[in-house]
Amino acid sequence: MNKEKRSLDILIINSPLFRDKVDGYDEDSLPPLGLGYIATNLLNNGMTVELLDAVEENVPIGTLLAIIRQKCPRYVALNIFTTNLHLVREIVESINGGVRFIIGGLATKNLYRTIMRWNTSCPVDIVIGEGDFVVSAIVQKNPLDIISQDGNKRVITVSMSSPYFPQNISNIPLDRSFFVNQPLRHVSGFNEVSIVTSRGCMYNCAFCSAARSLNKETPVRERNAKSVANEVAMICEIYQNVDSVRVLDDLFLRNTQSIERAVRMFEHVPVTWRAMAHVLSFYKLSDAHLLKLKRSGCKEVFIGIESGSSRILRMIHKTSDVDLVKRTIKRLFRAGIDVKGYFIFGFEGETVEDMQMSYDLAVWLKEASIKNGANFRTSVFQFRPYHGTKLYRDMILKGRIIDEVVHHKELSAEIGRKQFNFTSGNFSEVSDENLREFIIKTNGINR
Repeated sequence: MNKEKRSLDILIINSPLFRDKVDGYDEDSLPPLGLGYIATNLLNNGMTVELLDAVEENVPIGTLLAIIRQKCPRYVALNIFTTNLHLVREIVESINGGVRFIIGGLATKNLYRTIMRWNTSCPVDIVIGEGDFVVSAIVQKNPLDIISQDGNKRVITVSMSSPYFPQNISNIPLDRSFFVNQPLRHVSGFNEVSIVTSRGCMYNCAFCSAARSLNKETPVRERNAKSVANEVAMICEIYQNVDSVRVLDDLFLRNTQSIERAVRMFEHVPVTWRAMAHVLSFYKLSDAHLLKLKRSGCKEVFIGIESGSSRILRMIHKTSDVDLVKRTIKRLFRAGIDVKGYFIFGFEGETVEDMQMSYDLAVWLKEASIKNGANFRTSVFQFRPYHGTKLYRDMILKGRIIDEVVHHKELSAEIGRKQFNFTSGNFSEVSDENLREFIIKTNGINR
């Protein structure tokens, strides 16, 4: 690289899901809010920074490499996760000097030893922990907590005691001009902007790397009500055409108190809103509370149902009382609140009977929504074990072979949503054909 051309301090890349450009790719993707916080902090510290969303803009690896070489930044920061591990490696190993890479994301805690073995000519900093402030510290060559170093690679941690740990997340600025897809035009015809209101998770799902048991060293933190309300007001001011706000984290609607806070926060703003939630957030609420939620503008909640089999639900540490799930979601329908339910098929040891119970539950919820004048829709995935999760560790201990994650082209051809259809093997007790059939028909209730 020609260092004399260098004017960009850091290029931040929302790492791609595909090596090549995907023909006919017109799917919506969520804005990389975490990368946006990092970019804003860098900008506020006087650095020149660009954020390239390779997912939203469908940028193939060849083009990414050309952009890196042409822009010649001092640093390139990338996020990494199980699904795109091999793609990030290809990017890093393909640049022959002239830049320093920073790799971060929740998965680095379990992948840093793998990354340390990569054959790279460029220096690589692997960040374990939240990157809001530490990326600026790396670029400015400030003191760092380096726990491992080998050749041109360093592992940097951001523990609770680090000066770069975001203890208070209520006042971290976010420059939304970094995002190319806000507001996002939803297929249903409304314009939506996304926010996050918390960090960490209080739940312990066995398939999730954010499970509380795996992250005890990092506290769950929530933004205060004033902070969130100010951001919603700012969004309404910046985006004159916004119709809806989507809350992406699981804790915004975690209990009665937080639900009452959400009602107060949204009841006087001119937008509707949608949010993630656990089914247990609602089952103790009165019908009056649910009606207040609806009147405040709550249009839809997203609930991780995952399975209709009590056996599978216990295995993955989810609410195993299927009747409770039915009763609770039906009450949301009666209050006029739509529900999007997430389902996963293909867990280790899952039988055709387990899958049939999941499909039957989805059908039951769809029929209940229609009867109550609401809408139930599904988002369906094939199980793939993520590095570091309880299920991944259990499978490795039992000697199971976990293949590299690849795009599930057959599934994408059937149901679309290419960015969500990946596989690292079929771990269930049913055939590949039957597994695919259950995913397709459970997704098909949306028609």
